Amino acid sequence: MAEFVQIPPTSVVLKLIPTETLTPDNSSTAILESAHDAVIAHLLDGTVTFWNPAAERMFGYGATEAVGGSIRRIIPPELLAEEDFLLARIVRGESLPDFRTICVGKDGHQVSVSLTVSPIRNAQGTICGASRIARDVTTRTHTDAVLAAIVASSDDAIVSKTLDGIITSWSAGAERMFGYTAAEAIGRSVRMIIPPERQAEEDYVLGQIRRGEKVDHFETERVTKDGRRLNISLTVSPMRNEAGTIIGASKIARDITERKQWEHEREVALQRMAQAVASRDEFIATAAHELRNPLNVLTLLWRVLDHNNALAGTPQGNLVEKARVQLARLTSLVDRLLDITRIRAGAFELYREEFELGELIREVANRFVIESPKIPIIVEADVAIVGHWDRLRVDQVVTNLLSNAIKYGEGKPISVAISCEADTAVVVVSDQGKGIAPDNLGRIFDRFERVDSATDEIDKKSHEGLGLGLWITRRIVEAHGGTIFAESEVGRGSRFVVRLPHKSA
Repeated sequence: MAEFVQIPPTSVVLKLIPTETLTPDNSSTAILESAHDAVIAHLLDGTVTFWNPAAERMFGYGATEAVGGSIRRIIPPELLAEEDFLLARIVRGESLPDFRTICVGKDGHQVSVSLTVSPIRNAQGTICGASRIARDVTTRTHTDAVLAAIVASSDDAIVSKTLDGIITSWSAGAERMFGYTAAEAIGRSVRMIIPPERQAEEDYVLGQIRRGEKVDHFETERVTKDGRRLNISLTVSPMRNEAGTIIGASKIARDITERKQWEHEREVALQRMAQAVASRDEFIATAAHELRNPLNVLTLLWRVLDHNNALAGTPQGNLVEKARVQLARLTSLVDRLLDITRIRAGAFELYREEFELGELIREVANRFVIESPKIPIIVEADVAIVGHWDRLRVDQVVTNLLSNAIKYGEGKPISVAISCEADTAVVVVSDQGKGIAPDNLGRIFDRFERVDSATDEIDKKSHEGLGLGLWITRRIVEAHGGTIFAESEVGRGSRFVVRLPHKSA
């Protein structure tokens, strides 16, 4: 009897009787029949002498059909020349581990296999046949093909390298990005695309990989074949073999040059915008201060002209009164411009004093009733609320809210409700106008945004103002530690709710 040793991957031992029969004895049959891989033995002319159950499952032929037949029945016609090549290697005593090929089953279906082919020798050492161990890798082959297609079509550069930085694969995306073909890149060091001043990065990356750590979204620069600099985002991951040993690294590089350029342009634009805003604010501050002095003089002159109301009822008196109205409006605008500069400069200070909130609100309401007697303002207070606030600034808040309510309330009654919730005073100013358009409700407290009613553009232009009143109002309320918000429905008016912390008297 002759014995032979089967070459890995399964490392089974076959005992043959006699030399040309190439059939395992009973002691080996159980091992071979339980093997997951197809195990086949055949003579040098291709005659099959052994066919295990896994081969039956893989190729569809029973052992009785296969044994005595030719191994070529599972070889596709277009690969018969490959079979001749394999047999020539066997005759020379050579083994072929992990040889990838395709076999065909009884029903014509193709099977991708990883094939290990080894020579079988008789007792005299003469090669008399071959053993084949076939592992079905059809699914893995399909997966590999899909992955290969993904890699080939990716715009990102996908590269693998050894732990010494030698390139072992180079995708089509890498060719497009860096200009080197795969033939030019594979076998060379990845350092060829790293700028001289960034070579230390490769040492860092390889150090991380050797420790089994991933380098994720690392932004850096790389150099193309023609010398261009690219901004890239780099992800590098360890590559392991089947035993789990780190054998190299895979890297994905994404060209972010355009994004970096956009970010730079955006940063420049923001800087220019900030400079423009600063210049504007400086101009506003200067203009407001310059206007304040002549306004003070004009106010003094008006008081002289209106001394003891001597001109009341005369044509000259009517002109003086019109001048007073316009002077008051101009003074209010300048004061608001000055408030902008104070708030932005951090010089917005509160001068707190104790007073009763309802009393102040009635005073402000009475001023509006005198100026607009046809528009009723109803003030309702559940309880007297005394707090420590800046009287002048709270007056300004109420004045701004009532002014807006009169502008957009369409002449209908306006209500001011005052209530107390724990340690918070709540003031609600409501009108019955057309309301604020939903798209504008969220930005009415921004600078230079005028309150927009639910009307068209022409209607907006009929209202005067710089769009600063509500912005300053919010700043004043927040400086007191309070909040302000607006509620509105188109056609059903608007409600402004102010909440101010206080200490009860």
